[in-house]
Amino acid sequence: MKIEVQSKKLIKPSAPTPNHSRKLNISGIDEIMSSLYHGFLFYYQANGENHEDDICQRLRLLEESLSDTLMIFYPLAGRYVEEELFIDCNDQGVEFVHAKVNGQLDQLLHGEFDTDLLGRLSEFRVGPAGNPLVVIQVNVFECGGLVISLRSCHKLGDMAAMATFMNSWATACRSGIRELASPYFQMSSLFPVKRSGVFINPPLLAGVKLTMNRFLFSGAALSRLKLAGPKNMRISRVEAVSALLCKAFVTMDRAKHGRLRPLVVYQNLNLRGRVNLPIPTNAFGNVITKVVARHTMSQSSLDFEAFLKMIHDMFANVKARFAAIADTEMCMDMVKDSVREYEEGMNSEEENVVNFTSWCGFPFYDIDFGWGRPDLVSSACVPLRKIILLDSKSEGGIDAWIVLSQEEKVLLEQDPDIAAFTS
Repeated sequence: MKIEVQSKKLIKPSAPTPNHSRKLNISGIDEIMSSLYHGFLFYYQANGENHEDDICQRLRLLEESLSDTLMIFYPLAGRYVEEELFIDCNDQGVEFVHAKVNGQLDQLLHGEFDTDLLGRLSEFRVGPAGNPLVVIQVNVFECGGLVISLRSCHKLGDMAAMATFMNSWATACRSGIRELASPYFQMSSLFPVKRSGVFINPPLLAGVKLTMNRFLFSGAALSRLKLAGPKNMRISRVEAVSALLCKAFVTMDRAKHGRLRPLVVYQNLNLRGRVNLPIPTNAFGNVITKVVARHTMSQSSLDFEAFLKMIHDMFANVKARFAAIADTEMCMDMVKDSVREYEEGMNSEEENVVNFTSWCGFPFYDIDFGWGRPDLVSSACVPLRKIILLDSKSEGGIDAWIVLSQEEKVLLEQDPDIAAFTS
């Protein structure tokens, strides 16, 4: 499909940010996050006949409501000052791109996902120096369907924060900003910057042809999968999917290297509601950590139950450790330790590293701009070997969006367990 950019503009807050709010210090957790832009795409099928007039109206509403929403989420329209570790809330604006797609949205929703196309629907950005912290691209298909993509600098906030912003923007588009709650941006008061020199710097895969693929685990399939686990263990959907994918990735890794390498699993964990600290429910920023599990592989430890126990114990142990924290400095030290371990492991040549992010439980399918809920939500493409878990639109299901090489994609699709539990 051909994609032509029709316009690019900066959308500014509808009212200027007060002088006393112009400088926002980032938090200690923001400081150690990557400067890469992460994001997601929302797919909306057309629901009217007069597509051209309808699209003009929608674009106008999207721009106006975005401007109003940025008055409340004003740091998103600012610029990051890396040397001094703050966001200059100067109202320069969010980048808003309107693009026209020569094709039908159904081809994308019901065909095989084209990684190159997904990349053009939401262009990858490297760093925030002098750039907008948020980039929104509205892709209009010939049928009148839309794909709205959002990418944001990770220094600005995690996916929970950006999901809150998207839901607020959608609410403003439907019914105005009266219902919107103001976020709490002052996380630096809880987690001040320490200039510790610890940073997440994920290894981008240059020169490797990567594909992003969707593997759908239906609610029924996940019920069957959970029954395969130990009867005395309460298993979540995320744990079940993570364990099965780890099992498949170990099989792939052995085929590639000719031996069983130690397995290291990384997963993001949202700390909101998990620590005994006064973190407001409306906290905006990065409130996450990395968790890790290591598994020394042997022929006798390759069954699904072994992987499930490893994943379950990883989550149970780290949740118990963070639940016992009542001191911000101790919490910050634990986050830094987990990031150091992540950085060392991601660069290891001796271990089989599987990198997960779960966005399950975030209300992505509630994001309704006034023309219905999305038909699909996907991750944006990243040049990084990664597994991203999202709730699917079907009840109780999970979509696993997996970035890997073409060779690995073929092996994963041929894995009998993956074939048995996905569609």
